[in-house]
Amino acid sequence: MIFSSKKILAAAIFLCAGFSFSSSAAVANVSVINNAFVPATTNISANDQVIWTWPSGSNNHNVHSTSTPQAWTASAILNGPASFTNTFTSAGSFPYNCTVHGFTGTINVAAANVPPTLSITNPANGALFIVPANVTIQAGVTNGSSAVTNVQFRIGSTILTNVPASPFFATTNNLAAGSYTLTAIATDTNRLTATNSVNIVVDTRPTVTITNPLNNATFSAPANVIIRASASDFDIGGSVTNVQFLVGTTILTNVTASPFSGTTNNLAAGSYNLSAIAFDNLGVKNTNAISINVVTPVTVSLTNAAKFSGTNFQFSYPANVGLSYVIQHSTNLASTNWISVVTNVAASNPVVFVDVHATNNPNFYRVGRMPNP
Repeated sequence: MIFSSKKILAAAIFLCAGFSFSSSAAVANVSVINNAFVPATTNISANDQVIWTWPSGSNNHNVHSTSTPQAWTASAILNGPASFTNTFTSAGSFPYNCTVHGFTGTINVAAANVPPTLSITNPANGALFIVPANVTIQAGVTNGSSAVTNVQFRIGSTILTNVPASPFFATTNNLAAGSYTLTAIATDTNRLTATNSVNIVVDTRPTVTITNPLNNATFSAPANVIIRASASDFDIGGSVTNVQFLVGTTILTNVTASPFSGTTNNLAAGSYNLSAIAFDNLGVKNTNAISINVVTPVTVSLTNAAKFSGTNFQFSYPANVGLSYVIQHSTNLASTNWISVVTNVAASNPVVFVDVHATNNPNFYRVGRMPNP
């Protein structure tokens, strides 16, 4: 009975879609027959096995290493059927013989094939992106025993692309909110592989809106302004953890729970930017900002009074544009007889007022500045 010296793979798996390959140690067979080792020379790789087999009728033979170390020697004289197995873990040439009959053989052990190494260099593990996320995946590859011929990139179990040569990178666009695993798999000409994965999170920004005051509102100095904001987060499991209020670049306050508000006191005349910054539980933020004006109120006085036709009576008064004023009239100046005619926000300076129902005689008018705010 003759046994082939061809290596037999004990186990092998090759996945075409994933370009993944794994194998156990190879096995080489040598028969001990007719006063000879068949084949006399066996070539294997490190970590492969050699099995010597004595078939029926092959008697009074052994396997004895003539090299050092001799740990793999089967010194017992065996009669067939029988076998002896040894795993060679290091490279080298290992001669051996049968001490009974003197015939010889050699095991040549080549260094084991070394797989490539691979690492995802971008993005970092745990990186955070904002929707819609465009993510470039980059991989650094070092060859092992043979050259890398392909790097496959995946999002979860979905193949994104295969790249046959350096630079190894791929881009995925418009990722929605969620958690993702990004994987790179390098394969060399020996079908040995290396794999690396990172996890990323894609988040939406929280929403935030300043509800008070209105944009471009005007206040009288010194102004005490209450800033209110609404904020929310729509991610699954997401929440707004903090709203920060600023006047210009100065932090006014941080509020950790709704209702979100802050107050700034004694603002002098000038223009101000008010901001609200909402943060979610992943540290993602969003900002809403408005502008307000604080003015030094002018003294209100009625001028240019004239009755120009029928019941029409008009006058003017100085005003700060953006501030609110109330106009009242009375027929007898009694404190209880003043009636509000109109409340308005000054759009010009001066303001011209016309009363088209000036039917009383006499009729008195006064103008007052409203609280601003």
